[in-house]
Amino acid sequence: MGETMDPTELVSQTVRVVTEFAGGAATAAASGVGQAVSDLVRQRLSGTPSGQAALAAVDAQPDDPAAVAGLHNELNAGVAADQDFAAALTTALAGPPPEEPPMQTIQNSVVIDGGSRVRGNTISLGPVTFNNTPAGRTAFGAICVALATLVALLVYGSIQALDGDSPGSQARGGSEPGQGQQKTGTDSNETGNDTAGIGNADRAMPLADAEAVRNVLPDATSLPSGWTESSAPTADVSSQDDGSTFEGEAEYLGRYSMETQFLVRSYPDEDTAQTAFDAITSKARKEGASSLTMAQIGDQVAAFSISTSQGDAYVTHTTRSTVVRTGTVLTSVVGNDNESRSYSSADLESLTRLLSDRARTAQTG
Repeated sequence: MGETMDPTELVSQTVRVVTEFAGGAATAAASGVGQAVSDLVRQRLSGTPSGQAALAAVDAQPDDPAAVAGLHNELNAGVAADQDFAAALTTALAGPPPEEPPMQTIQNSVVIDGGSRVRGNTISLGPVTFNNTPAGRTAFGAICVALATLVALLVYGSIQALDGDSPGSQARGGSEPGQGQQKTGTDSNETGNDTAGIGNADRAMPLADAEAVRNVLPDATSLPSGWTESSAPTADVSSQDDGSTFEGEAEYLGRYSMETQFLVRSYPDEDTAQTAFDAITSKARKEGASSLTMAQIGDQVAAFSISTSQGDAYVTHTTRSTVVRTGTVLTSVVGNDNESRSYSSADLESLTRLLSDRARTAQTG
């Protein structure tokens, strides 16, 4: 990952980026860096109660000196104990690598990139040099065409080989993946379990039973400090008619006693899960739900807000929810506003990501 930044400077810069990102003060140019750094920090600190408390304090009041100090202390300990974490933060703070230099057209429409040069009477392509004459330019052009053809054949051959290696590629009829989706599949008749890619080298395995679904639901120790359980995690055979095999739910009271519901449904294969995702999101839109902006989480994600009147027509109740497909599992987080506060968008995103990550872990073992 390159040379690691000085620990003091690294922690200071990380705290600044995380608090600015949590408070919505990051500029458009810095939003990508803020997301990357924030994800690293949350992944590291959410594993301990003190880290969870520090994150919760910053999410609630990113400008509070006490909250900032708590985050600084947690990061200082994490950087000192884990050089890989420090190196990853250094890389994230540096941002994405610079773009490749643009290609230039020089000398009679010959296209030259960073590895090619025109010098006087010669044209260089890597270690090969051609005379800058009509015959030399013709030879240069022929070489470029041959190279382009070779690359195209190699890419096409690789795609065909990968497609041919997947028995499900013909059985599934080439259905297109949905938003944020990266799909692969295998024939369930071959292995007894339909598997699907979920964004990494691991393979998604359908959850075997209700207990596996219940384990996806978070317990109090995996949630921010101060959250209380109002309905313990439970799971059973699915009562839905959407092809799901098992379903589970749990309810907690979060900050300011706001109600949060966690829902999990498992499916026998990725195609069935995708169909259910599409049906749920389509139904939400038909019922008047407004779409919310949400980071890419899992293979497919959608977020909604819907308001309903309660008693007096001037009193409304707003619910904010997300639905995510991660491989063969759908997860949902439903947060309810209270009388004086709106449900935190930061909480909605972090809890949605937590539930999707737990579903991913359950499928990959």
